[in-house]
Parts: sequence; C-alpha cells; structure tokens
Amino acid sequence: MRRNPGLWYAMPLILMMLLFFAAPLVIVGWYSLMPPRSFALTADLGLQNYRSAFTEGYGRPLMWSIIGAALTTLVTALLAWPTAKILHHHAGRWASLVTALIALPIFISESVRLFGLSVFLMPGGGILAGTLNAVFDVQIGTILNTRLAALVGMIYIHFPFMLFPMLLGVAMIPADRIEAARDLGANRWAVLREVELPLAAPGLLVGGLLTFVLCLGANAEAAILGGRAVTVITAAIEQRFNYAQDWPMGAALTVLVILVTAALVFPALRRIDLGRIIRR
Repeated sequence: MRRNPGLWYAMPLILMMLLFFAAPLVIVGWYSLMPPRSFALTADLGLQNYRSAFTEGYGRPLMWSIIGAALTTLVTALLAWPTAKILHHHAGRWASLVTALIALPIFISESVRLFGLSVFLMPGGGILAGTLNAVFDVQIGTILNTRLAALVGMIYIHFPFMLFPMLLGVAMIPADRIEAARDLGANRWAVLREVELPLAAPGLLVGGLLTFVLCLGANAEAAILGGRAVTVITAAIEQRFNYAQDWPMGAALTVLVILVTAALVFPALRRIDLGRIIRR
C-alpha cells in the first residue's frame, strides 16, 4: 500500500510554521507569566500581569481598539457592498481598471497615505478647507486630532481589504436566483436578505475578518490623525515594550489581543467554505 506523500511534501511548511509562528506565540505567552519588568524566562510564573492589565487601565485601550475595529468593519462593509455590486454588474470592461485603481494605494506606505489624508483635512491651509475657502468663501474647521479622524483613517486604509473579498462574494451570486426571487414577487429588500447576502456571506465574512483583525492591530491612524486623542491597545503594547521596558506586561497585553482575535476568527472560519471561494 502506497503511503500518501502529502505529509512529507508539507513538512517544510509545517516546520516553518512551528518555528516562526508557534514558537514566538509560546515565548510571548510564557513571558506574560513572568514578574513585571523581568527579562528572564526562569522566574516564578503568575497571572499578576493579567490582573494589572485591567486594574491599571489597560482594559480601556483594548475596548477602544475593539470598538474602532468593529465600526470600521461595519462602515467598510456598507460602502463595499454597493461598490462591489456596481463593479460586478455595471463596470464591464472598465472593472479591471477601476479595481486596479482601488488596489494601487495598497502598494504605497500606510504612513504616507495617512500623512496625505492629514494634509487634506488640515484646517486653514489644508486641501479641503483651503479649497472651500478659495472657491466658495466657506470656512470650516477640522476633525484632526479626534477619534472621528482616527476612524476615518482606518476606513480609508482598510476599505480595499473589505472590497476585494466582497467582490468574490458578489460573484458567487447566480443571476438566475435573483431573477427567480423577483418572479416570485420578492421585493428588493427581500432579495437582498434572502438571496444575495446568504450567497455572498463567505466573501463578506472573509472581508470582515480581514478588516477587523487588521484594524485591531492598527496604530498609525490614531497616532497621525487622532493625535493620541484615543489610546489603542497597540500603542500601549509598544509603550510597555519600548519605553517602560516592562516586557511581561507587554506580552500579557499581546496575549489578550491574540485571544480576542482567536475568539472571533475561529468560529467564523468554521462558517466559511474556503474551497468554494478558491474554486471561484
């Protein structure tokens, strides 16, 4: 009986995942149990860093990160759905060009794009305020250095990560299903609720997971546009590792972010047929 060689072919990938993915996670988890401001891995283990994470106010940055990621995912989904429908059904031969133009900013540094957006939103001499003042003699303020500015930045940066999986989801909707639902008397909202959304759910879930996870680890938007008006959990982790030199607390905060991500990702992945998406 011939042995299946698949396992042997996959062994390099398995070893790479163990070495570069699983091992760092184990080290971070172990470090999170060390006493505060220790740099050894042989001290007494304990949960004091996790208790301190909530008693010393780190729960608030974590909640702000979760809320910001959830709002960004919701808004980008609302924007990406009609955009994906238009590109799929009406763009025709221009669909590839429009898609390329949407994807092009991904290849530009995120910080460069955010600084460009900050120039656009600056008061007085900014592009938006300056144009309105020069053309319409209208003076407006600015949302820079606010939580809203950080949210706008996350939507601007992460919109393509929602749109492209959404395009796959929309492409998975057979046109005859929609026509059949309309022939049976279903209105626009019934077609959306009963036909389109269930069939496009894999693309929507992939885009939602990708957007949420990326936003949960976002830091540049709050720093460049939000002016630290809101402290996100990644900024707290960076501060613990770099400035405070408290690696165990930084590791504990990192583990909390990993747990939040895993609690969302693993149940959602069970509902996604990746094989169907790949075949599409």
